Amino acid sequence: MKRAVSNKIVLLSVFCLAITAFALYSPMVCHGEEYELAFDFSPNIINISSERLGDIRILTGMRYSFFVGNGDSIFLYFNDSPESVQNIRATRDSLGNLILRFSIDDLLMLKDYLLSDAFNDAVVVITMTNEDEYIGEGQVYINDKKAP
Repeated sequence: MKRAVSNKIVLLSVFCLAITAFALYSPMVCHGEEYELAFDFSPNIINISSERLGDIRILTGMRYSFFVGNGDSIFLYFNDSPESVQNIRATRDSLGNLILRFSIDDLLMLKDYLLSDAFNDAVVVITMTNEDEYIGEGQVYINDKKAP
């Protein structure tokens, strides 16, 4: 009797494990798909009149190793601009997440498309070698004031 109950418990456990494995399975790569990308600007207020020497960073939720292994190109558009910010560099943080960096001088190349003293819409597009695209949308406040 104990053996029959024990066999049923083992069989039920294996069945539950198999169902859980199939429920959690999702393919990692599909060709030609678009995926949503979460990102944040750092700093979240950019003063284009400052003489700041540091980079503007975009913090993403994508793994740096995934981008290095599969990434092709990075684009950043502001306010429906047809041109992307130039010289975007891919780096990583201490947790291994992808960080996109560019200078304020590269941003100023698109000054005609930037709204001063207002929130600006930004779109990040990361394309992969297999033609997948990761697209994220967000906002950043752009300030145009000199310090007194």
